[in-house]
Amino acid sequence: MRNPEQFGSLDLNPVTISPPSPWIMFSGSRSALPADRGTTAPDNSVIQLVGFRLDNEDYAIAITKIQEIILMKPITRVPQVPDFIEGLINLRGSVIPIVNLRKRFGLSPRDLDDETRIIVVNIHDKTVGCIVDAVTQVMRIGRDQIQPPPLGIMAISQHYLSGLAKLEDRLLIILDIDKLFEVGELNNSPISPNAAPASTSA
Repeated sequence: MRNPEQFGSLDLNPVTISPPSPWIMFSGSRSALPADRGTTAPDNSVIQLVGFRLDNEDYAIAITKIQEIILMKPITRVPQVPDFIEGLINLRGSVIPIVNLRKRFGLSPRDLDDETRIIVVNIHDKTVGCIVDAVTQVMRIGRDQIQPPPLGIMAISQHYLSGLAKLEDRLLIILDIDKLFEVGELNNSPISPNAAPASTSA
């Protein structure tokens, strides 16, 4: 289970969409998580998500898939990998691949800035970092508020979308991070997640 410090690099405004729940700010941290996290039985009618932004659109991933969120680090480039794989970073002695989600989604390039973050996720028993424009908030959404993707969108997009939810006047796109990367894509890549301790600089 993640501890609060792993979200310490975030400046989040937690939002409860349904139903209300108490929140607590951890001392010495700018992160926010629900006060009852880990102290009560899970409520299967509610899903907890971490929101992020790409190209001015709001996306979210289930918090259970996220290992931690970190600031940008120096990336070691690797030849002969898919365009969306930026390279490798050294995360406390473990080498992990870094994926640019803008490239993965076919979006136009964007310069990195102070809001850029790497979301470290666990996919198919692998650890992968995903570059996003900004991390926005932690939220709880009732499962009955999540709608399936409309039939009109591209089949390839529908494959990795869990659903859509209304967030005030915006739509929240909820990703199925496991389907975003196929098992073979990670296993057959020249970059091997969870490799031996890195010799690159931290």
